[in-house]
Amino acid sequence: MMEVAIEKTIRKVINKIRHDLTNPINAIIGYSELLIDIMDDKELKNVKDDVNSMVKSGQTLLFDVKNIFSLKEIDDDGWEKIFTSSDFQYTLRISLTTIIGLSEFLLDDKPYVKSKDCNEIDQIMFKIIQASKTMLKLINDLNEFKAMTIDELMQRYGHNGDDDEINSIVFTAGSQHGKEDRTGTVLIVDDEPSNLEILSKNLINSNHEVFMASSALEAEALLQANKDIDVIFLDLIMPDINGIECLKKLKSNADTFSIPVIMLSALDEIDAIVDCINIGAEDFLMKPVNRVLLIARLNNALEKKYYRDKELKYQEKIKEEQKKSENLLLNILPSSTASRLKDGETLIADDIEDATVLFADIPNFTSLSADITAKELVLILNKVFSEFDEILNKYSLEKIKTIGDNYMLAGGIPNPNKDHAMSVARMALDMVSVMPKLSREVNKELNIRIGINSGPLSAGVIGRKKFVYDLWGDTVNVASRMETSGESNKIHVSESTYEHLKDSFNFTMCVKMDIPGKGMMQTYFLNEII
Repeated sequence: MMEVAIEKTIRKVINKIRHDLTNPINAIIGYSELLIDIMDDKELKNVKDDVNSMVKSGQTLLFDVKNIFSLKEIDDDGWEKIFTSSDFQYTLRISLTTIIGLSEFLLDDKPYVKSKDCNEIDQIMFKIIQASKTMLKLINDLNEFKAMTIDELMQRYGHNGDDDEINSIVFTAGSQHGKEDRTGTVLIVDDEPSNLEILSKNLINSNHEVFMASSALEAEALLQANKDIDVIFLDLIMPDINGIECLKKLKSNADTFSIPVIMLSALDEIDAIVDCINIGAEDFLMKPVNRVLLIARLNNALEKKYYRDKELKYQEKIKEEQKKSENLLLNILPSSTASRLKDGETLIADDIEDATVLFADIPNFTSLSADITAKELVLILNKVFSEFDEILNKYSLEKIKTIGDNYMLAGGIPNPNKDHAMSVARMALDMVSVMPKLSREVNKELNIRIGINSGPLSAGVIGRKKFVYDLWGDTVNVASRMETSGESNKIHVSESTYEHLKDSFNFTMCVKMDIPGKGMMQTYFLNEII
């Protein structure tokens, strides 16, 4: 029968191990279930399946921990049963590997990037990964117990089952030997030379790179010279600028705002501690600083900074992707219309009181396309339309669409503009004048036929997955008729457009013609600016 003191110690040790292992598992399950609640979009079904797998793996992990570290069957060889088994760590890692693998895959590939809750999902995913890695570290820390006999257990943790000693059991077991999980670049700011020496030696021995400053001013100079400081240890009481004032400066500077700051003080002043935390300090350590606490707090700060920096990189990447999406949207839609869609408008349809529409066509393109390859055809069209796009930007007009060799644009949409007809007319003249140059560049004779009409119309966005901004109405139909009934290298305009422009341009009156769907109409050829 095992002695009472030994049984009590074993029970407390196993209970504490089980407690510490259960905490990150509960976090994994809780955050995973929170993700499922957020992901109500049908397009996120595959993501929800992966998160459900994470929940199930977490539940399996919780069951395994409670089963392995059970208090029900503690007997003379109960300790050895758990820690001499080579399988217990492998069993725990199986489910944990699934959780880490799935969460890192989701965070890297971002199949949920279009979700309105993308940023929130990212933050929760980071927390799952952090909890998983905490769990992995705790499992690794248990290696020391595998080689520990009952006598060694009692020698270290017996002490009549002292609760304070056992409270730090999982951390101390894994932290007494070997290199720490993360190393970083640390700045220590303290006016006491002995404190600088002791802290720096402890940190250097733990493979951290250390810079030292004896004042806030010296620290400021070091920070300006070295942009890669990961953590700052800052003394509260210093002669020139005290720690609180220095902390305020650090947190008000964009270059140093995100660096974790751990305050140091020999004074147990709760008000000062609260002030520092409120200003933005990461943590607080009392002097003389315990080495175990020093390394623990530093590791915690480094871990937070690592994930914070990683999160910032992901946020920058998200911003870049959003910018690409916005630029793509602006290539399809007018900027004001794109903004309305982004703001949540689902139905965009506007009545425009007065606008000008232009259709342009390359009349000899059909015969031209019969003698060249498809690749050459596309290259010629791209050359011509790219040139038109440049002219379009010059006059701040809206390109509506291209259909084959037909190019459609408009002025006065979606935002009203009293000079819409003038801008479109100038654009048309430039389009005609640029054709000889384009003909030389592609080594083919290219002509253009342009039709313009002005009047009221309707404009809006159609489609849900593939957006198209388009125009409708009689004004659009007449503009198309002006183009098809015009002549090569001439600008054929309706009477309504003529009325807009007659005081600023020279025109040639055409013989009245029968326009399909409209009957006899008086039209004009636009020649040049007066």
